[in-house]
Amino acid sequence: MGLRMINSEILVPQERYDSLVFIGIGSGEKIEFIKVYAEDKNKAIDLLNLFFYEQGIHPMDFLVVDQGFEDVSHKEIISTKTEEELSAYLSRMGLKLISNGVLYLQGKDSIYQLTAISKELYAKIKKQKGAKNGDAKKELKEIAPYFDLKSIPKEEVPEEYIKLFASLNLMQDVLIINEAEIDVEKVLKESIRGQVLIPRQIEIEEELLIRIFDREYHSEVASAVDQILVKTPMVYWDYYVDSISDFKFKKIEERIFSAPIFLKATKGFLILSDPPRELVKKLKRIKKRGYVKFRFRNKYHKIPVNFTLIVETTENPHHLNLNFPITLKLPKLDENTWSKLIKEEFGFDLNIADIRRIPRENRTMTAFKNLKILHRKLKEMYPEKDELELLRETIDIMIGEVK
Repeated sequence: MGLRMINSEILVPQERYDSLVFIGIGSGEKIEFIKVYAEDKNKAIDLLNLFFYEQGIHPMDFLVVDQGFEDVSHKEIISTKTEEELSAYLSRMGLKLISNGVLYLQGKDSIYQLTAISKELYAKIKKQKGAKNGDAKKELKEIAPYFDLKSIPKEEVPEEYIKLFASLNLMQDVLIINEAEIDVEKVLKESIRGQVLIPRQIEIEEELLIRIFDREYHSEVASAVDQILVKTPMVYWDYYVDSISDFKFKKIEERIFSAPIFLKATKGFLILSDPPRELVKKLKRIKKRGYVKFRFRNKYHKIPVNFTLIVETTENPHHLNLNFPITLKLPKLDENTWSKLIKEEFGFDLNIADIRRIPRENRTMTAFKNLKILHRKLKEMYPEKDELELLRETIDIMIGEVK
């Protein structure tokens, strides 16, 4: 189908402020590539469908290969001139990039984009990729995931506790008993290294796609049509904040589904905070079986799974004791650890009597962070007061003994 220059606002080149359309056209002005920008996902989908309709294109002749919010904080406009890299890539595919104008971003930090390519172009790129398989492997090189203990933020973990995290490098499922209330999510994200290849999407049968790549969870390093190189996935889920529906397949549009988060954690880590026992049992059984079943129109499809499970709990862990290969215990801070943190932060020793005023059950990293914040606020209010006196007053406030 060639480009139809019908009387449509979509194709009129002009200055724009809410949306933009890029088109890649080949010989005979055949449309092979479409990328739309809009304020949000729904508007992007509506714009793409309208373009299909006005060009007489059947949506099933195209595959959505990428979508999500794009960082545009470094740009003032989007036009063919700002997208030279995309233009050069399409040119190598024998396509010319054109647009319907210039999009003025007006200070936006991000904007939603949706990219679709024809099945013919998809097949062509896959064929080229196969012919240059050796070069592709060099370009999309995996680095086995590991935790760099030296990168753990010192302000988040007492020195004595850092070595405990070494067991994570065994890459087995872990139960973390976090009595110390260390910010496990931040520690793991700061220390994880490596990069892995994941499928952009899984094609189960003709025109039935399961979307794996998700910009919310994945940080892209490099990409091909069917695979994408990302930093080791680290997917965090909190029972008290997030939804159980995150573990289900979600319909995006007809015959396109978003994968559950354990598939988005492929080759990486799924971290669950205080999850229900039944959810942990289900995930462990899925891992043992090696695949998850996906049902579509009364037919089941098997999708392989590959993720490491980390379960974190600050409460009584007995209900989660489901034979994890590794148990990582992070106990409450003892008097010596608390004393060292005080010395490192404030530059002086606090006597043992003052340290013991804080009950042992409250000696956690959360409490220590609160102590630092309260002390800073008091210092701003009473700059003339002695540091030690201020610290003792801070403890008074924390334990409810303000005189």
